[in-house]
Amino acid sequence: MDFYFGNSRQAPSVALQAEVDLHHWRILQLDTGLLHITAQMSAGTFRVTTSLCAIDFLRKVVITESGRSYHFCEPPEEDSTLVSAMLANVARGRRMISHDVSETVWSALEAGAWLSKDAVLIPKVQ
Repeated sequence: MDFYFGNSRQAPSVALQAEVDLHHWRILQLDTGLLHITAQMSAGTFRVTTSLCAIDFLRKVVITESGRSYHFCEPPEEDSTLVSAMLANVARGRRMISHDVSETVWSALEAGAWLSKDAVLIPKVQ
């Protein structure tokens, strides 16, 4: 399946958009070892975040390197066409995907903690 992305632009400044509610998302570990969210923000609009720095289990929020907070309103996206579009958006930035850790992160968010000390992917908010 081929996707055409018509343009590329930066997200609004963190001052203008400090927190984002996510409904269609996945969390990917890239070849750098860092975790990033790929998401559909609205119909035809996709975003790849800066790296994830902290997680707030109580609020179901992660904070990125830019300082923006992303609130997970729904479980990870499962629609294969939409997931393919999100992955294609990551790939067009010449980024290599190592692992999809969406289900691990979602399970931890649902449980309110990492399920194993070996599975700590993002430090908790202090």
